Amino acid sequence: MRKLFGTDGIRGVANVHPMTTEIAMQVGRGIAFLLKNNKYGHRIVIGKDTRLSGYMIENALAAGICSMGVDVLLVGPLPTPGIAFITTSMRADAGVVISASHNPFQDNGIKIFSRDGFKLPDQQEKLIEDLIFSQQLEVLRPVADEIGKAQRIDDARGRYIVFLKNTFPKQFTLEGFHIVLDCANGATYGVAPHVFEELGAKVTALGVSPNGKNIND
Repeated sequence: MRKLFGTDGIRGVANVHPMTTEIAMQVGRGIAFLLKNNKYGHRIVIGKDTRLSGYMIENALAAGICSMGVDVLLVGPLPTPGIAFITTSMRADAGVVISASHNPFQDNGIKIFSRDGFKLPDQQEKLIEDLIFSQQLEVLRPVADEIGKAQRIDDARGRYIVFLKNTFPKQFTLEGFHIVLDCANGATYGVAPHVFEELGAKVTALGVSPNGKNIND
């Protein structure tokens, strides 16, 4: 019987089991341990939505991953498909999304992507759970220069905007259109308005002032 992962990763009220910093750190350690055993384990992307608890969980995940000797690439708020894109385009070994989708801001979640940008298979999620609850993770404790490092990727959002624009034919234009766009103060707030504007549309953007608590408003 599963203890942490549901049908779409781990979800729950932030700072209440299983969405605690302690579990997030162990999940980070588990992902890194699994990748290192598979001869991967160089870099893991972490992205999130705009929830208040995202910073707390991001830091815990990053600490866990780095403590296993794996580097972290922090991309900040991006839509879930954008984090999958950055994972593959930067040739990272896995990606992690911190989000609870349509749930209220009090909730949060952890979803893991494989290096090809798809959700981690159930059997690998089960392996991570087994590692956490069996205490096997305590075996690996890198020290000195073997500890991983975390760095922010400042142009991740720009990379994703360019990718989205390039999915349209070069001659495609939205000139003459006026689009009202509601981003619901979520992860698209810094992406969608730019995409439509750069394709030529006049954009009236709503819900682009996230404060950590107004997601999905």
